[in-house]
Amino acid sequence: MFLDVNLEPVPDRPALVMKGARSWVCVADLHLGIEVQLRRAGFNIPSQAPKMLADIEELATRGENLLILGDVKHRIPSVSYREDREIPPFLDRLLKHFAEVTIVAGNHDGGLSTVLPQAIRPIAGHGARLDDIGVCHGHVWPSKDAMSGSTLVMGHIHPSVLLRDSLGSKSNEKCWVRGKFKKAMVLRRYGHCPNELVVVPAFNPLLTGTPINAGTGARLGPIFRNGLVDEKGLAIYLLDGTNLGRIAAVRGAANAF
Repeated sequence: MFLDVNLEPVPDRPALVMKGARSWVCVADLHLGIEVQLRRAGFNIPSQAPKMLADIEELATRGENLLILGDVKHRIPSVSYREDREIPPFLDRLLKHFAEVTIVAGNHDGGLSTVLPQAIRPIAGHGARLDDIGVCHGHVWPSKDAMSGSTLVMGHIHPSVLLRDSLGSKSNEKCWVRGKFKKAMVLRRYGHCPNELVVVPAFNPLLTGTPINAGTGARLGPIFRNGLVDEKGLAIYLLDGTNLGRIAAVRGAANAF
């Protein structure tokens, strides 16, 4: 599915296994506490934290360490009362299943450091390199260290794809996005260009995502907004591994909505 043999998507899960000197389970965009915002909008939805916690605990058999690519919490800019009560025990449980838990700061993670268990390893939002793989959240420019890997893995975009079946039913499905950079532009800024870009879907089940095949697609974050990614060459995969082809092929499906 991906060019980098050290990356393996988990079937039917928005999670990635990264294999290097150590193995990592990688998830992104938990948005703990989003139910509070939805409740204010009139939707009475129970907390998704127990389900996400159980799902991540199941993934512990696939990697010794856990990497969360940002937006652990939802409220901006501070930590809400609900998040203050929910996040520490959530992360403490994960520390019992993984040798190391590393969190890359996302744009929703302001104030998160005040509730992080001491054993959690924090990384700034511009990211870093883990073995030969660069990781970042995606809302700010990646660091030179993150861009020095063979692949850049990021979250933030919550990628999804709009689909319609033969009966006209519409669905918005989470998806993986894989592509390449415009090498000359990246080299001018960083001096090194990763071979591949992988965008991880949002882990929170309430966040279906931003349809990347609608209009101009999801141009969130500086590397997309500034044209460093070859958008026409982006490949789209559903969580079950179905290859939908290049973005041009799936944009036609969205235009039919």
